[in-house]
Amino acid sequence: MTIRGVETPDKPLTWRGDNGIVYHDMRGFSHLTLDLVQFIHRAHIRLTGHTAVPVLLLADDLLTLDFEVQVFASHPDVLDSISALAIVGNSFMLRHLVSMFISYHQPGYPVQRFDSRGEAEAWLADEQKKTGEHH
Repeated sequence: MTIRGVETPDKPLTWRGDNGIVYHDMRGFSHLTLDLVQFIHRAHIRLTGHTAVPVLLLADDLLTLDFEVQVFASHPDVLDSISALAIVGNSFMLRHLVSMFISYHQPGYPVQRFDSRGEAEAWLADEQKKTGEHH
């Protein structure tokens, strides 16, 4: 685990799976800044354009985030590009951050936190079925 940028990877990895899910691998990052979120959003848009798709955030090490990150999650460009957001990680701090995010910034797309990637992928597949997305 890292503390505010010490020993973090150079940049998070983003890819689109065969299942249609966009993955953002934030493991190794303990602090989520607006710059970092805008970076992964640009990577997301390069992969999908402005089509709303399910997103899985691997965030095992996340401890803190800037308030602006929560506000950005409701920006129209973000709302147009995410159909559902699954966050994977089980630390107390991540549970708290996700709970606060859902309570105060309900972004207009479903958001859930999961202990495992498999659980998150299953939930996102169910969300895709509900909205009629086919990949």
